[in-house]
Amino acid sequence: MNLFTSDIDWAPEEVIEDTINLFNDYNVKCTFFCTHKSSVIESIKSDSNFELGIHPNFLPILNDKKGSINEILEDVLNIIPDAKGVRTHSMVQSTPLLQTFKDFGLKYESNTFLPYWSDIKPSVLWNGLIKLPHNFEDDLHFLYKKSFENCDLILENQKLNIFCIHPIHVFLNTECEQTYINAKKHYHNSKDLLKKRNTKKIGTRDLLISLLKNHNKICEGESYTVFDYLKMNKFIN
Repeated sequence: MNLFTSDIDWAPEEVIEDTINLFNDYNVKCTFFCTHKSSVIESIKSDSNFELGIHPNFLPILNDKKGSINEILEDVLNIIPDAKGVRTHSMVQSTPLLQTFKDFGLKYESNTFLPYWSDIKPSVLWNGLIKLPHNFEDDLHFLYKKSFENCDLILENQKLNIFCIHPIHVFLNTECEQTYINAKKHYHNSKDLLKKRNTKKIGTRDLLISLLKNHNKICEGESYTVFDYLKMNKFIN
């Protein structure tokens, strides 16, 4: 079973839309963890192919800037009020934070990266919140200096894989850290970003397309959002 998730990370509308279009092209479901108001995200709120979670950024608090955990959660939940899941920016987590997620009515969190583990599983925390690790992340894949010719996971079995991809890396077809660094100053200008797209080596976009094709081949068109998967397996009522 392969589940796809995406952290949108304040990407421009055209960049987010590009990733959504790829999932639509292959009719594969995806859970988007959202950071900000987006008309493109707004347009898929009622689309059953997509689930919208939240992707709050607690780094300003850690850097001694103004704000509180509750204020940050309230701000992003005002944008995605029906969110059931959370993955924090940079995977910030703590025991009190896990309790706060539960207090705010969230059902699951996905803040643990287990690189290339072949047997990840959901677990129930002390407070009833579901912990759901992921075992592939595009930006960490290139930080590990791995090739995007494959994802280093076994796909053709019954074990769970959860992919985390970022629209910016899909758009850039990022294959190494330097490609992202070269493009980062153009982050909010999709036309300039497109000029920085990697076209010489196999990158994130190529790998995602390959994964989507493979998913349809082995799953015969059946796919799930994270929340649907957890409900189907009775982790959530």
